[in-house]
Amino acid sequence: EMVHKEDSEICEIAYRRCNKMVMDSEICEIAYRRCNAYTSYRNNKVLPTSPALVRNNPIAIISGKADYRLSFDITPTGTVADWGSILHFTTDNNCCNFGQRSPAIWFHQGTTRLYVAIGDSTDGNWRLDTDALPLNVRTKITLECKGKNVKLTVGAKVYTATQPTYRFAGNLVVYAGDPWYPPAKAVISNLLYKILPPAEANAAVTSQRRYMSNLQ
Repeated sequence: EMVHKEDSEICEIAYRRCNKMVMDSEICEIAYRRCNAYTSYRNNKVLPTSPALVRNNPIAIISGKADYRLSFDITPTGTVADWGSILHFTTDNNCCNFGQRSPAIWFHQGTTRLYVAIGDSTDGNWRLDTDALPLNVRTKITLECKGKNVKLTVGAKVYTATQPTYRFAGNLVVYAGDPWYPPAKAVISNLLYKILPPAEANAAVTSQRRYMSNLQ
């Protein structure tokens, strides 16, 4: 609790100093949110499980990896005329440099079809699209990226793709509702981001197990 208190005070002090030095209060507000997001993640080492979808809502700063599993439950409650932002992992901006959508998820305009941008070194907006999700029904979403294999599970339906080259790895700001689009009308829960062992490491382990098995 003392660590949380100290971190909170640091963010408050930085926010007050920012307002004295910078005329644009919006910049200070964004910096304050990012400070709290970073200290929250540093102390808890996990993403909040049920963040509210609000425009420009950073919830963590993480060290992202190329191989990961992102999962959450989502209950759409309506649609928006624009792209409806759900989650956005980015290095610094919306699109479309490498790492700016790693991944990023929206509802398509006026629907509950998912737009799942995963990103690739050759295309920062490389993505998968899905069928529409039912309104007012909770659906489990799992995105698993491992080596060249990409699998998106939406309820009982599975979408697969082959990664063109490779995904971004590095520091990422995580938004539950990004700054560039209105938030989706939805409730999310059970949010989990799990780093997976690299595909090459798994292959090496499997090879070692086979070798040991042959010795017995």
